[in-house]
Amino acid sequence: MPADPAGKTDDVDGNGLPRGLRHDLVNALNALLGFASFLEADLPDGQQRDFARRIQDAGRQAMALAERIPSSSRAAAVRVLMVSGAADADPLILELDTYGCEVTLVPTPGRAVQVLRKAPGAWDVLLADRPGPAEHAGLVEAASGLTIIPRQAGDSASALALTLRAAGTRSGEG
Repeated sequence: MPADPAGKTDDVDGNGLPRGLRHDLVNALNALLGFASFLEADLPDGQQRDFARRIQDAGRQAMALAERIPSSSRAAAVRVLMVSGAADADPLILELDTYGCEVTLVPTPGRAVQVLRKAPGAWDVLLADRPGPAEHAGLVEAASGLTIIPRQAGDSASALALTLRAAGTRSGEG
């Protein structure tokens, strides 16, 4: 295979970082923060609970750093928080990625509320299943200005991508 004249490869973005680094790091940190919050809730007051809080503080600091990483070499990538427990969520995420949508999946509205509170500004648009999460009052409140796109079973990735990209562009202008 001939070398890329610009010195870029398929697995490195325009900033020289591995593709998807920010997305993968934010997902891992969300998991860490979630586990630490469960741990803190289950521990009695004392040294162990204090340690769980220190883990959460470190996770929040790391999340703030991760948010500073350029999200993609695709200037028009839209950052999507998807709330879905549906079986087709993972394949849909892979398809949406091909349309320039950087998707983070959370399974429940309650988890989405936690994620939105811990990393406000990390997403351009919220995609939620209907019926259910799209109408969840706590999620609507936590989204605080993010456009919420309701997803019906059977919506195509291409149609969703167009809607998500248009909504993400509008939210980025405000």
